Amino acid sequence: MASVESNEAELLGPILSGLLGTDVSLSVLDWNAMAGANVDLLGLLGENGQDVTVSDPGQILNVDLTLLELIEASAAVAEADGDTALVNALNALSLPIGELNQTINLADLITVDLPQGALANLELNALDLIGGAIQLYNYENVVTTTQPVALNNEILEQFGIGGAEILLQVVEPPHFECGGAGTQFHTSTVRAKVSVDLADIGLDTTALDSALGPLVGGLVSSDITLGDVDLYFEFGRVDGTILSADPETKTASVILAPSAIDLFLGGIDDAVFFNRSRPIKQSDVDYATVGQLDVSLLGGFIQESAGIRVKSFAQSAPPTSETLFFSPPYPQRQSIGDGASSFSDLIGTLARNLDVEVEDSLGNLIGPLIDTTIEPLVGDLVGGLLVEAVSPILDLTVDPLLGFFGVGIGEAEASVSGVTSICTDYADCPVSGPAPDGLATADYGSPFHFIYETLYMGSTVPDTDAGPLSNATATGDDDSGIDDEDGVRVPPLPAGTTQSIEVSVTESGGQIGYLQAWVDWNGDGQFAPEEQIASDVTSQADGVILLQVAVPPNARAGDSFARFRWSSEPGLDPLQNAPDGEVEDLAVAISGLPRPRLAGQVFEDAGSGGATAHDGLRSGDEAGLALITVVVETPDGQALAVAVTDEHGNWSTSLPAGYGGEVVVRTLPPKGMRAISENNNGTPQVEPSAPNDGRIQLTLTSDSNLNGLGVGLVREPQLSEDMLVYTQSGQIALLSHDYVAGSSGSVMFNVEDLNLPSTGAASVALFIDENCNGSTGALVSGPLPVETGDRICIISRVATSSGLPDGAAITYRLVADTKLQDVGVSIRSDNIDRIIIGRESGGLVVDKTVENITQSSGESRFNSARPGDVLLYKIRIVNTGTSAIWDVEVRDITPPYTSLDGTITQSLRISDNTECSLALPEVVTSGYVGGLKWECNGEVQPGAAATLEFTARVDN
Repeated sequence: MASVESNEAELLGPILSGLLGTDVSLSVLDWNAMAGANVDLLGLLGENGQDVTVSDPGQILNVDLTLLELIEASAAVAEADGDTALVNALNALSLPIGELNQTINLADLITVDLPQGALANLELNALDLIGGAIQLYNYENVVTTTQPVALNNEILEQFGIGGAEILLQVVEPPHFECGGAGTQFHTSTVRAKVSVDLADIGLDTTALDSALGPLVGGLVSSDITLGDVDLYFEFGRVDGTILSADPETKTASVILAPSAIDLFLGGIDDAVFFNRSRPIKQSDVDYATVGQLDVSLLGGFIQESAGIRVKSFAQSAPPTSETLFFSPPYPQRQSIGDGASSFSDLIGTLARNLDVEVEDSLGNLIGPLIDTTIEPLVGDLVGGLLVEAVSPILDLTVDPLLGFFGVGIGEAEASVSGVTSICTDYADCPVSGPAPDGLATADYGSPFHFIYETLYMGSTVPDTDAGPLSNATATGDDDSGIDDEDGVRVPPLPAGTTQSIEVSVTESGGQIGYLQAWVDWNGDGQFAPEEQIASDVTSQADGVILLQVAVPPNARAGDSFARFRWSSEPGLDPLQNAPDGEVEDLAVAISGLPRPRLAGQVFEDAGSGGATAHDGLRSGDEAGLALITVVVETPDGQALAVAVTDEHGNWSTSLPAGYGGEVVVRTLPPKGMRAISENNNGTPQVEPSAPNDGRIQLTLTSDSNLNGLGVGLVREPQLSEDMLVYTQSGQIALLSHDYVAGSSGSVMFNVEDLNLPSTGAASVALFIDENCNGSTGALVSGPLPVETGDRICIISRVATSSGLPDGAAITYRLVADTKLQDVGVSIRSDNIDRIIIGRESGGLVVDKTVENITQSSGESRFNSARPGDVLLYKIRIVNTGTSAIWDVEVRDITPPYTSLDGTITQSLRISDNTECSLALPEVVTSGYVGGLKWECNGEVQPGAAATLEFTARVDN
């Protein structure tokens, strides 16, 4: 802002009064005295400032002061420079703000990234400085103007507008920067509310009358009375970045991005408007009443009225960044944007987006025409008013006013005070974002060292850093210019250990160097005093410092950061600047106490799909087994870790940190399966264990990492079921049994423990039922080969001798000895058969079968299934006696690892007057797990039979 025009000066006083909460009234000469003058920054900070005294410009970060103190310090600098006009203007401004006691922090307004002496020729425009401070004051002390500022009435009267006022607040203050390439700066972010009184403006409703007349069949006369219209603005900040600063040529380049401006029409709640923590959104805007529509019908016989409510939204075009190039002389200002964009463009968009709502109170005759005719025409009238009357007053009043805040629609300006030369090496640990612990904020600071070729770390003199190069990985200096960060090598740092860190240093100028170093052990984003690992350590003759670093046992495991500082200045802390030497920041890896890790797989080692059975190697179609528990324990049975296999049969687990010694890895087969093979994948630490017991013995160290521990399981063979039959003496009884192989091998069937009522009372022989239809085939004479899932039907043929009395019993065990292939393991299964001489006394007989309908296995008393298969269960009940049975109840339960698939017998007649009805579950739903019950209430006659069915799906 090189100068202030009269109309701008007329508004500056009221605007600043509103921001400060006090009366500010300066002349045009006063404003121009500030607009045309500069303030020496070094003088402001210390040389001549009487109230802001610091020994180093970096200490500006610690300065809190009132506005009066800042203005008086600026006046002292102006007086030393002989600028009487600026002194008078600042003294005049001091009077109304003398009672404002709240402070601001200059670091929130100005950032100084340069060392002592580099600010001698840097200046700030006085009006920019004072205006920015007032904006910061408004922001930090929440002195948001609650008293609107009236706009220029002379301008308003030109457009027939009775009055207008503006309400402003600073949502984000501006920020001035003194720094090198990569430095960012920005203007303030401003929010405004403009209320315009439209009561004196009349609208020509002829088009509305002409449109309504034919539709209602008579003469129509309408009138629109207007009130206040509220417009809301969200002026985004202008962002700038220094692209380059060449101290040799004194040239610089800056990229600027103009702000985007959002414009809202309607009503916004004050709680939203004054909330600085978030931007205003389109959804925050509600309809606001702007006037009333009066309609006269049938020569005035009918009078109707309705409120007019509106809302709308417009946004300036996306800003386009531009680059500005600066060269001497300085100070120098440049701008982007041609000023062609204005409020007129935004108001035009606002009018096109206008959403009009006319209240539904116009009666039955014209009420139905609101949506189709009235609202569109009223919208055209209101939109035209916005463009013709409201837009010009904003261009003539609000637009120049916002220039004071550094805001212009589609425009931006940058000022360069000078380009200075200083050779510094900066730290590059992160100074923002999450700390390594993920909880705190990284705040390691950015200290610098002046560079001398006689004092540095590593093999290379540090390259010059124009400013802090902090980034999230502490590699900013590595990635910019020369990769000079080669003086320190830090190994992994396991907690509870002592590690050697080698630091290479140079001190060839006769000065003694002192090494300071820190590691952020707890990851809280700061280097605490107790985290210092080197304090004033000096170099030996060979230029190498070897640090023996004890890593705390409680150090946080994970990534963190370290800082190493080499300087002739002893006792440096992690943050203060140094007169010479080098600083190297780097990321470090801290690990907790090592933990042994074990991993493996449990699978069905049955040889399916061309694999070799029982060899401990999963191949072919052999499937991994899910939900198998694996326990890692000490030899005396103390559990160290428990794992459960995933859907592919894989498992992994870690043992307690630091554990070492012997362990046993024990697999717990589920019911119906047994461990058959083991595989240590060639791990040399494995000791031989008993074969096929699911146990693997290991000797571990604290850093053991063993994979490929395999255990193969097979399903146990199934033999069903115990039989009871009645027969007459001298007759032959045939008893059927089902055998299903769980894995490959051979099976031998035998009869054992034959118990006869007398010698020779019966003989038992075993036959193969080749078709499983109850017909005897070949006599069982030796072992039979089987593969996984093979089914063998066996018939036990019992010939009884004549003369046995009724009630005599013959019992024996049918034994199936399965010898598994290649492993020498035998599994015994048996059934007990019982034959009773005489007639069956009769009674209720229940028989249950199962069929895997997914795999079309056929019906049997035993079956197998995979996850997702559907099983059909049949329960057959029959009264085999000679008399009736009353009130039969049949109970069952969904088998383990299954749930009801949805099909179940609901009701079935068992006798003439008796139904078997489902009592549990009360409501049949797929996925049900639990008890099943049918009730057959009434008489079940002799010979009556019924078959109850349900389907169940095996869980995945």
